[in-house]
Amino acid sequence: MIKLTSSIPESSLDYIDGYLFEHAPSPWIVEIDKLTGGMVLTGYFATQSEMHNETFQLKGELKDFLEFNFSQENIQDTDWKNSYKKHFKAWSYNGFHLVPLWLKDDFNIPANNHALFLDPGMAFGTGNHESTRMCIEFIVDDTNSKSCGDSFVDLGCGSGILTIAASLLGFSSVLGFDNDEDAVRISSENASVNNLPNDVKFQVNDLNKMNHSLGKFDYVAANIQADILIRNAEKIIDLSNPNSVIILSGILAKEVNQVCDCFQNLNPDGDIQINLKRMGDWAAVRIIKSDCS
Repeated sequence: MIKLTSSIPESSLDYIDGYLFEHAPSPWIVEIDKLTGGMVLTGYFATQSEMHNETFQLKGELKDFLEFNFSQENIQDTDWKNSYKKHFKAWSYNGFHLVPLWLKDDFNIPANNHALFLDPGMAFGTGNHESTRMCIEFIVDDTNSKSCGDSFVDLGCGSGILTIAASLLGFSSVLGFDNDEDAVRISSENASVNNLPNDVKFQVNDLNKMNHSLGKFDYVAANIQADILIRNAEKIIDLSNPNSVIILSGILAKEVNQVCDCFQNLNPDGDIQINLKRMGDWAAVRIIKSDCS
């Protein structure tokens, strides 16, 4: 196994974060020294060919923003397979807990709380990213206040975190789709770990290429990225019921006004309410349509 590392300046974190979000699943992770605050971009590769291809793509897309000075070393395969675990921490919000699967037996879940257990592996979302956490916070708040319906769709499910969370929080009909077959497979495996009912479904689909509606949903979540959300705004709205909630995330804070304006302009009669969350450099948008409150 080959490990590449390069120090990166804090000013480059937005660009790196955006690249990793857009190219997930990715062999790259950002490591932050809690004592010094120093940041290191680390990549793990099974072959020289994979290393060269991934490095070439990374440098090509970020060449206008930063330069890399990589150090290379060979490591034991077992070290690589478990390295992601130190970056995946349990967290809780208002009675909902996201817990690493390997801590399941040691983690005490209070009565009437909900827990999502996950082992994402190296390549898929862990739920620790700000964009995912903000989505879950919105969903938790809405289900606790009983302000949403029964059906839920996750557009770009990744490792299935939002879809699984929706089922655990009480949605009776839940669908997650992604254009990556491996993501759909991993999502289904994560659903099995959490003993979800059979009405939780995952499928391969691509929002960019989707030319027909999957039906209408009471709750629509799209944790993707700003340009895709804007380009597919009409499709996203078309998937939502007249009285529904739409959650948009994967948005850099500096792009959030552009996203809000796009969706507001598609509802010129003003029958929507928009709420924002910000966490670090990221933002999420909650749109309430019509009289759903």
